[in-house]
Amino acid sequence: MTSPIHLEGTTLEGGGQLLRIAIGISSLTNVPVRITNIRGNRSGGGGLKPQHLASVQWLANASKARLSGMGLKSKDLTFVPDSTRSFGSGWDYQTHHLPDDTFVHEFQIRQNTVGSIGLVFQAILPWILFCGCCLSSDVKHPYCLRIRIMGGTNVSNSPSYDQITQVLLPMLSLIGIPNITAELDSRGWSNFVKGSRRLGSISFTVPPLDRYTSLPAFNLKDRGEIEQIQATVLAPKHHESHVRQELESELTNNHMAIFGTRAPIIKTHFEDSGHDKRFYLLLVATTTTGIKLGRDWLYDHKININQIDTVISQLVKQVTAKLITEIDHGGCVDEYMRDQLVVFQALAKGKSSVYNGRKKDGTLVEPSLHAKTAQWVANALLGVMFDEEGGCEGVGYVPS
Repeated sequence: MTSPIHLEGTTLEGGGQLLRIAIGISSLTNVPVRITNIRGNRSGGGGLKPQHLASVQWLANASKARLSGMGLKSKDLTFVPDSTRSFGSGWDYQTHHLPDDTFVHEFQIRQNTVGSIGLVFQAILPWILFCGCCLSSDVKHPYCLRIRIMGGTNVSNSPSYDQITQVLLPMLSLIGIPNITAELDSRGWSNFVKGSRRLGSISFTVPPLDRYTSLPAFNLKDRGEIEQIQATVLAPKHHESHVRQELESELTNNHMAIFGTRAPIIKTHFEDSGHDKRFYLLLVATTTTGIKLGRDWLYDHKININQIDTVISQLVKQVTAKLITEIDHGGCVDEYMRDQLVVFQALAKGKSSVYNGRKKDGTLVEPSLHAKTAQWVANALLGVMFDEEGGCEGVGYVPS
């Protein structure tokens, strides 16, 4: 057996990103890994959290991996996939034959906490896309995978349901991945609001890639102009008019920075958050080439009921300012989307490029620590290299 590749968990970003990318690639390629000092740069002692356990355990079952160090707050994990397994042999799923002659393979991942559903989905998605095709021996019938994940849909510092559906999935479609859909079953919020903890659920429907071909190389170089802003607001119902007024005022004041000379198109969706201290805002800019740039904030500062006006103002101003920063540098991805494309660049066939944009002084915008971490892991496990302009020659991974 090949000795596991050792990854030091405090490298670069030093959080859960390193773990998710490493285990995801390992489960696909049968390259064993050992990760030490897991999440070593995080406060509270680091180690595995429930959402990490859910991801690792599911991928271990799917790849029939041998695990060592699996446990809450564990800082040392060894993941050794079974290279002799038949693809899909470790999956636990139910199959339904629909009236339109489509087969659906259904899975469920249940977290007992409001751990981020988005981060669990991020960890398992490469396996589902590249190896989901191996679940069906009958290629004549169309089929897809449906994965229901329970946990948190709106969690601080994690991709929300809204960001997933409005930014992540459209961008994945843009690089050639089959159309993935997500259905919100119920909202689940991080428990920074006392007494409001409740598990949520999202159901993802994923058509897997073809088993005999690799993901073609892709290029995101032409951003185009901003033509629309979509605002998604989750707040107490009785503050709806106030939030809408703040948004209209802020976006109007920054018209030139966002739209330039184009006529503005602004759409707003409001949803009652169900709690007086629960506020969330997502702004998504859509360009003429179909690019999606998003920034959001699940308000996580202390909230004084008598100062809600200040909370709303801070929320709107901060998210708008961050989106304008993304627009200003001209890149084809926002900061949080960039790192999620790394694994697909590494697995695609040929050279894929993602333009990050340039600063006002002409220098290239550097990838975030999350993106650099993902690139470092991809290099350690697959041997791929990323250049300064966001290019990478992928390995052309084919499941069969």
